[in-house]
Amino acid sequence: MRVLIIDDDEDLRNLLAHYLKQEFPNIQVELFDPLVRDIPDKSFPLGDYDVLILDYMLGRGDGLDWLATFKKRNDCPPVIFLTGAGNESIAVRAMKAGADDYQRKQELTREKLVASVRELTHDELVQTASPEVAARMEGQQLGSRLRIPGVRVLRLIGEGGMSRVYLASREGDDDPLVVKLLRSEVMQDPTALERFMEEYELVERIQSRHVAHIEGHGVSEDYAYLVMEFFDGGDLSKRLGGKAMQPEEALRIFRELMFALGDIHEQGILHRDLKPQNLMFRADGSLAIVDFGIAKHIDSVDRTSHGEVLGTPRYMSPEQVAGRALDLRTDIYSAGVLLYQMITGRHLFDGETAVEVALHHLNTQPPSLPEPLESYQRLLDKLLEKDRDARFRNADEVIGFLSRKFYQGSGAFGAETTVKLQS
Repeated sequence: MRVLIIDDDEDLRNLLAHYLKQEFPNIQVELFDPLVRDIPDKSFPLGDYDVLILDYMLGRGDGLDWLATFKKRNDCPPVIFLTGAGNESIAVRAMKAGADDYQRKQELTREKLVASVRELTHDELVQTASPEVAARMEGQQLGSRLRIPGVRVLRLIGEGGMSRVYLASREGDDDPLVVKLLRSEVMQDPTALERFMEEYELVERIQSRHVAHIEGHGVSEDYAYLVMEFFDGGDLSKRLGGKAMQPEEALRIFRELMFALGDIHEQGILHRDLKPQNLMFRADGSLAIVDFGIAKHIDSVDRTSHGEVLGTPRYMSPEQVAGRALDLRTDIYSAGVLLYQMITGRHLFDGETAVEVALHHLNTQPPSLPEPLESYQRLLDKLLEKDRDARFRNADEVIGFLSRKFYQGSGAFGAETTVKLQS
């Protein structure tokens, strides 16, 4: 196999070459520096390479222009286009120009690079493809077959237990969108399919800036899909990165989450699955809740059987774990678990199994905060009460508590912070 890497960063070129040589001992990698060499002309043997890795910023040139020039040639190999984090509009333009894959440089790992190269050269490497690569290839092929009116599906960017997620764009512009596609095995479950399609109806009813905007839904290739906005800022899990946030920033995000829950709860809707992956950020830093796949309306008939447990064990309320009827306070508890993680950088409870973690929510008192964070102890105590009758009753009560204790000039951050953080 031969790979050509075009990037103006010598360190990145060498790192990518190192990753590839570790995985493919017989690979030949050529490094091309666009700062010292002009764009290759027609005499350059592009067809001798199996994969081309091309950066979007080339120092003296625009990677998109180079991509367009290369793709006019019949001998152009598959192209992996490198972008910066938050440059999905560039990724959309690259995919429309013919790039076969894109990777964010800041998030590019050896595993992601190898998976992409294996996929793009699957004719030669199908015998050695791992189950993960085979599943990704299947997802990519499915995405290329999808036909959604007014939307172009571009690339698989994520997979979960219920669905696959694709980068997409509207026809006629380069604004990125997300297409969420229900997995085929889940499609066979009428209850799961009903929940998936109801997500659109629930979110459409809320009409809040704190909730992901869903543009449409339907069925293509016998697969149910949702089309929704793309979040340039990524999710809370990405922001945390396994570390604690500055307390001021954590409280700001938590306060915005309370406004989001207020909007949702006002419509009588419980989310029931708050977790870092379901809190997304736009380019302007505003927060929105996503994934209402197991949300329900309080007044609706509960489709879950008695005692059935839905949610993510690390963030479940005690009443969720026990399979009891739920109300607004279940989301309040889960938000408290998130706040604990944001300010400490640790999970509230750990365990060897999901069941063990879930049982901690029922039986174990939360650990006390360290001394530098003790000003948050009363807030967390009220959020994480095992007895929900002693917990904050709703988001408005939490917001009121935050206003009195933290945003009146006498709290932890003082008057200056009060002015900056007013909603």
